[in-house]
Amino acid sequence: MRKLLLVGLAALFLGGLVMAEEYTFYIVSHGGPGDPFWGVVMKGMQDAAEMLSKGTGDTIKATYLGPAVYSITELVDMLNSAIAARPDGIACTITDPAALDEPLRRAIELGIPVIAINVPDPRPAGERIPYLFYVGGDEYLSGRKAAERMLAVRKPTRAVVFIHEVGHVGLELRAKGFIEVMTAAGVPAEKLAIGTDPTKAVDIIRGYFAKNPDTDAIFTLGPIGTLPTVTFLKEQGLAGKVMLGCFDLDEVTLKAIEEGIALFTVTQQQYLQGYLPIVWLYLYNKYGFLPANDILTGPGFVDSTNVAKVEELIKQGYW
Repeated sequence: MRKLLLVGLAALFLGGLVMAEEYTFYIVSHGGPGDPFWGVVMKGMQDAAEMLSKGTGDTIKATYLGPAVYSITELVDMLNSAIAARPDGIACTITDPAALDEPLRRAIELGIPVIAINVPDPRPAGERIPYLFYVGGDEYLSGRKAAERMLAVRKPTRAVVFIHEVGHVGLELRAKGFIEVMTAAGVPAEKLAIGTDPTKAVDIIRGYFAKNPDTDAIFTLGPIGTLPTVTFLKEQGLAGKVMLGCFDLDEVTLKAIEEGIALFTVTQQQYLQGYLPIVWLYLYNKYGFLPANDILTGPGFVDSTNVAKVEELIKQGYW
């Protein structure tokens, strides 16, 4: 009986080797590989491809494309290059639905499975790009939860959101959620464009505070906005006096939490935004499996209670 079982297993194993297949997937994003946030996404992507290749006997190839500097034009060009390769699946950030609508619909019509990551198409179901599902944080909910977290500490006199990429759907939704909650609580709140140049951003922030000295709550939408904000707060002696909530992780943000300058940062667990799309694209191609709903990887929070643990995981590339 044991011999027959062994023979059967051997036949199954050899059959699996004969039936091994190769799959090619792309992640196309608005963020460049040099950005620490997207470096974590890339690690997730690579780990998933390696895990699947070792565990299934199939060969999984995964490629990441993203412009070094934020550019919708370059993002579309890279997406078109990925489509031209006729891969077995594409995961893409929908940072500009109007610009990405045509190429992604074309990819879908060609039979290429598409998953949205990081930023979904916010339009109604009948208008949005018909991708399979979304993997990422809920940007609007994240903004709301950030405001609620600040209000739980104390009610600010005035709040402001610093946005570094105007028009970026994800950033706009974060700001919208935050401002709505603050406004509903009776706190004047608005959005201020500060750009991506840290030196110019500090000047813009300085000018805003000169006109609105009663501002005592700031929400930044990413490390690009957090750096000049922390610089300004230290420069003006306002560190710890003005409530600061951040988004995403980097060394400046973590240090700001440790030093009591920032209350928290909102996380998306972006490792999963690279890992899960590759796993699901493989499962969809191989077996036709799909999740029942979008997969939310955030909002999560890092604050003084868990920042030390997160720092250790950052060293390992998981945050």
